[in-house]
Amino acid sequence: MFRSPADKRTKSLSRIKRNTAIYCAVFDEASPLDVVIIYELPVDVMLREAERQLDASRNEISHVGFTIKWAQQNGKVVYTKPA
Repeated sequence: MFRSPADKRTKSLSRIKRNTAIYCAVFDEASPLDVVIIYELPVDVMLREAERQLDASRNEISHVGFTIKWAQQNGKVVYTKPA
């Protein structure tokens, strides 16, 4: 994603804004094709965090990342792997 210039940043953030929700999946470490849990996150929450990360970045082109803990705190569980 672009931190700057403003037009490229807006275009980068539109990849988040165009959605109705964002889904974050956690995969099983021992079996990487198996989904353990899926979190649904509101677009505005994901957008705020992406903007925060871009603002903190020193690079014009930056990666944004979201941890499992962050998804747990900010999203809701929509799927868990059956026992």
